[in-house]
Amino acid sequence: MSTLTIRKNFNFEKELIDKTAIILKQRNKNFTEILTNYFQAIIKEPNIIDTIEQKAQQRTGSSIGILDGKIGNKIFKDMKKSYHENIS
Repeated sequence: MSTLTIRKNFNFEKELIDKTAIILKQRNKNFTEILTNYFQAIIKEPNIIDTIEQKAQQRTGSSIGILDGKIGNKIFKDMKKSYHENIS
């Protein structure tokens, strides 16, 4: 996979950059502006990293992707109980 080197040890996947560039052009933004906003947001709210990471790892384009975040580590009995409570 090809990478784009901004500075030493600061590499991005070329495909990721190309897709992001299209979106940024539509919104009249540039990479410097977006990265600056991202870092400012992290300073003000460090928990935003978890939200962004979760969104980045969310699957798309498949039927299983719609279930991301919906199914957790619930015990089967709890799932069954909540199902029967919802239908009654």
